[in-house]
Amino acid sequence: MGKIRVLPEQLVNQIAAGEVVERPASVVKELCENSLDAGARVVRVELGDGGLSRILIVDDGHGMSAEDARTCLERHATSKLVDAEGLTRIATLGFRGEAVPAIASVSRFTLTTREPTSDVGTRVVVEGGRIDRIEEIGAPVGTSVLIEDLFFNTPARRKFLKRAETEAGHASEAVIRLALARPEVGFTLVSGGRQNLSAPAAQQDPRERIAAALGKEVFEHLVEVDGRLGGTRVRGFVASPDYTLSTARGIYTFVNGRYVRDRGLIAAIQRAFSDAMMPGRQPAAVLFLEVPFEEVDVNVHPQKLEVRFTDSRATFEAVFHAVQGALRRSPWLTARRHAAAGPQGGTATDSSFAGAPASETAGGYSASLPQRDSGPVPLSMPFGGVPIAPLIAMGMGMQGGPPRADEIPPPGFFHTLRVIGQFARTYLVCEAPGPQLVVIDQHAAHERLRFHQLREAFRSRKPQLQSFLFPASVDLPLAEARVLADHLEEVRQVGFDAEPFGGTTFALKAVPAPLVGCDYRVLLTDLAGELMQVEKGRAFESAMEEVLASMACHSAVRAHQSLSQEESRALLDALDAIDFNTRCPHGRPVAAQIPLAELEKRVERR
Repeated sequence: MGKIRVLPEQLVNQIAAGEVVERPASVVKELCENSLDAGARVVRVELGDGGLSRILIVDDGHGMSAEDARTCLERHATSKLVDAEGLTRIATLGFRGEAVPAIASVSRFTLTTREPTSDVGTRVVVEGGRIDRIEEIGAPVGTSVLIEDLFFNTPARRKFLKRAETEAGHASEAVIRLALARPEVGFTLVSGGRQNLSAPAAQQDPRERIAAALGKEVFEHLVEVDGRLGGTRVRGFVASPDYTLSTARGIYTFVNGRYVRDRGLIAAIQRAFSDAMMPGRQPAAVLFLEVPFEEVDVNVHPQKLEVRFTDSRATFEAVFHAVQGALRRSPWLTARRHAAAGPQGGTATDSSFAGAPASETAGGYSASLPQRDSGPVPLSMPFGGVPIAPLIAMGMGMQGGPPRADEIPPPGFFHTLRVIGQFARTYLVCEAPGPQLVVIDQHAAHERLRFHQLREAFRSRKPQLQSFLFPASVDLPLAEARVLADHLEEVRQVGFDAEPFGGTTFALKAVPAPLVGCDYRVLLTDLAGELMQVEKGRAFESAMEEVLASMACHSAVRAHQSLSQEESRALLDALDAIDFNTRCPHGRPVAAQIPLAELEKRVERR
């Protein structure tokens, strides 16, 4: 007897399910795509336990006949592809005919459907790939699919699923991608009995759909993108650098209407923003690429999340130039350039640090560092006519590489410094015993101080809170709002007293005292981003260190901000009261030192 044999159809479907159905989000994606291909104008998704126990998808598409309802459960049965020639011109979201039988083989599956021309509908009940019954039933036009007990008959796969909250997040993201791709279709998402997304059809203004997915605040920041290079057209919207995220989660790219995950496309968008955004931040963008069908292969990934371009370099360049062109034309970027101009008309290199920092009274430091329009504090020493800028550049370059342990200043070092003045409203120029010149980056120094204070409060679980007389309303992107709602206790440990206030809005009752006056949307969005990583297995303490570093950065005194002698003195004295590190939490040096001997050598004093 031969050793090679044909596997049973049911086992073949379960093997296919391992590729197509990775988790509940895969089921949501595949079935919603079928709804869209069926011409649905409204799609409703309901999740129970993040989709682990129940997934219901209802649409008002053209439905199926009784014959098609049965046939669709057979592997590779599809109405969207006829021959091999069609593979070169895929215009639908689905085309392989694998998803429905694969899903039915690993769940308790109920399909209810009716065509507009039929008086009755059809119900097909399947359990673990075996058809239990097919019956006529009264039903509205369209299709509904109920998935229960996903992976009940493949316990090994079910064991590797994450917590219900995590799976709900992935499923929500799948719906968001489809909702962004098809703004003319209404989407509703209900998870755990709570409506997470309500996005009516937005035919008139696609920005409404983007705001529903990324948060209402993004609406006023959106700038239209529309460009063409060669055979590729790029259209959509990008948000101004004033609306940023800590990760690239806010970048959505679609090729011929299909969401794709391509590092090259993301890199092209990031490159276009490189001169307009603070390092460490990521832009928000929703871009649609129209590429000739024959120049893109969509049949290269089991879940169709990746594509292959005939000329990927040309495609990436089309995206880069389209986004860059939109940024150059946008009125807000022009305004930012004018606002960033220094007192001599020069352009500030760190114009993304905008807004006034908060006052602080903690750890012996009581210095208010308000934004002022006055010019820089004048330098009192001309250094023999040698311009100060080359000296500072020389000093910052001398340090070269990570500081050694013996470079950490001795206790009380900053108290010994005499403040000479402020250069470029960014650097404090000081004289130290020795003598030597010390140049301090005011933002990096204050950021280091803030990070120390926030970290100590977090470790003690006793954050110093500033309560509001009236709660502040903060609207967040859909995914981030879901995460915060599921992790309110962790949010409070960091110092935010927030409660869901309907939809994606939160009522913020109190914040950490050093953060009063900051952009709470950015801070909560960053916090949610790190909590997403915790859901994926990252240690909570490690993730919160990143959050605290972000908080410190947003609340620290800015570059290009004038400081008085008293404020400069208070900042330096406060540095002596903490476990000082030579670099800020993001790795930038706080200070550079220039010994007198080196200075005299540079100015050729014998």
